[in-house]
Amino acid sequence: MKRLTMLAAALLLTLAAVPFALAAAGPGKFETKLTGKGANTEHGALDGPWTLDLANPTSGPLKLTWNGHLKGGGKYAISGTTITLTPKKGGECKTTAKYAFKLSGKTLTFTPIKDTCAVRRDVLTHGPWTKIG
Repeated sequence: MKRLTMLAAALLLTLAAVPFALAAAGPGKFETKLTGKGANTEHGALDGPWTLDLANPTSGPLKLTWNGHLKGGGKYAISGTTITLTPKKGGECKTTAKYAFKLSGKTLTFTPIKDTCAVRRDVLTHGPWTKIG
């Protein structure tokens, strides 16, 4: 009986640690695919697969790729359900942006709070992002 109690306690401690381990890894890596000829895809110029890597739990380097090529970068900081994006120097976007985000299962969506960079806003809000890693 004592052995069963110790096993149950060990299992509970392991399960309790799982959320902390997931949080330490960050939100993860996500993908989306832009298609269309409308203004929100720069009339097709933004079409293709995009990936977004948010590897750290609350802040870190932002990696945004398009068709496998680094397209954007900088830093991100997460506070609650808000993410602040600071672009790298020399990039297409010059201003810091702020978005509300929602992660539901493997689906990530962004709602702009403040973003003056149309290309970044169009890419992030075109559709849902799906977790791939």
